[in-house]
Amino acid sequence: MRKTAVCFISIVLAFFLSVNTVFAITTEDYENVIKITKKLRKLSDKGKTEEIAKYYSENYKSFDGYNKEETLNIFESARELYPKIKTKEKIEKVETKDDTIKVYITENSYAKLDVKGADAKYAVGNKIKGRMDSKAYYSMIYKKEGEDWKVIGDEIYSESTEIKYGEAIEADFDMEIPKSITAGEEYTVKITLQMPINRFVVGSIGHDKIVYPPEKSWDPYRAINKSGILERVMIANKEGENEYANSTFAFINPFVKIKKNDKNIDAEKAVISGLGFYVKRINTDETVKKLNL
Repeated sequence: MRKTAVCFISIVLAFFLSVNTVFAITTEDYENVIKITKKLRKLSDKGKTEEIAKYYSENYKSFDGYNKEETLNIFESARELYPKIKTKEKIEKVETKDDTIKVYITENSYAKLDVKGADAKYAVGNKIKGRMDSKAYYSMIYKKEGEDWKVIGDEIYSESTEIKYGEAIEADFDMEIPKSITAGEEYTVKITLQMPINRFVVGSIGHDKIVYPPEKSWDPYRAINKSGILERVMIANKEGENEYANSTFAFINPFVKIKKNDKNIDAEKAVISGLGFYVKRINTDETVKKLNL
C-alpha cells in the first residue's frame, strides 16, 4: 500500500513537473515574441497579409469576436483604403500569464488622402488635401503552438480615427464619450468643433456596433451654431457589443465663383470646402470590467 501510494505520488509529481516544464516561459520565448511583434508591424506596413497570416493561430479570436479570416480581410481593406499609410508603434510593456505572453502596444498611424480630378473641380488647383490620423492602445496575446508562438487574441483599450479634407484639416475637433456603455441604455456623445469664418457648418453624430461584416447607420446632418457644439443622446445596442461613436461635419462655402454652362458668365455656387469624419471606440461595461480599466 505504501509503495502504491509512493508510485502514485511519483506519477503525479512527474506529471506536474512535466506540465510546468511545457508551460514555462523562457527569456528566449520572451525575445521571440518581441521580434514577431516588430516583424508583424513591418509586414503590415508592406501590405503582406499572407505573411501576417502565418503568425496567427487558426483558433485566433479578436477582441470584438472576429476570427482569423475576418481579421485578415479587415487588414486587406485597410491597406486598400490607405495604401501609403505610415505607422509608428511602441511596445509599452510585456506580461506573462500561465502559457501566454501579452504585449501592450501604443500605435499612431498617418496617411495622406489627396483628392484630384472631378471630385475636386471647384477647389483651388483642382486638388483637395486630406489626411488620416489614427491612435490606438491595445495588446496582442501569444501562445506557443508546437515550436512556434502564434497570436491567439488581442485586447483593445482605446481607439480613435480622424479623417479631414480641405479647410477641415486645420480645425480643432473634440469628441466627449462615456467611459463605457450599458447594453440597451442611453448615453450621450458631444462634439466641439472650431468654427470657420464665413462658412455654413453642418454635422451629424451616430454610432455602430463593432461587428463583422460592418454595419453602418447614418444620422441626418444638422446645422451647427456658432458655439461649435453638437450633442446627441443615443441608445446602446441590446446585444452588448462594443461600439464606435462617429461624427461627420462639413464646411460649406456659399460664395465660390464658377463659369456657368462653361461660358464666360460668372456665377456663385455653394460647395463643400472642408469635410471631417471622426470615430472613437466605446467599450461596454462588461468589457471594461473584464479588462480592469
